[in-house]
Amino acid sequence: MNTEQCYGIIVVNKDEDLKFLIVQLVDSEGSWGFPKGHHEGTETKLETAKREAFEEVGISDIKILETELIHEEYFINRNGEQVLKNNDYFIGFVDTKDVVIQEEEINDYKWATYEEALNLLQYDTRKVVLTKAKNILVDMVK
Repeated sequence: MNTEQCYGIIVVNKDEDLKFLIVQLVDSEGSWGFPKGHHEGTETKLETAKREAFEEVGISDIKILETELIHEEYFINRNGEQVLKNNDYFIGFVDTKDVVIQEEEINDYKWATYEEALNLLQYDTRKVVLTKAKNILVDMVK
């Protein structure tokens, strides 16, 4: 069985309230998720995640929190073959809500509260990632 590894960032703006940046992916289902992608060359995990955030949503000034990565895994069917997708996410704060989407990969975006994001995310694994991120952030504020 083939596996794929991606890295991304749960992008958070804490203007008046915690708002999570979620993106609607260009795929057959138009599913919602987080900016992420495959590494290139000798990139580190963080370099990959930051590059993908910049490419997909045009954000480069992200303050990455020093927390453990949030892991997500699930199976996809690619050309009749089952592939195990492993995604690891950093959490990062931004001061801006300005987004420029990469139209080849992203249909739309939304700055959403936890509840709004939870309602838009179709897959349980992504809901778990969001919940873990929220719990980490709440624990940091305590």
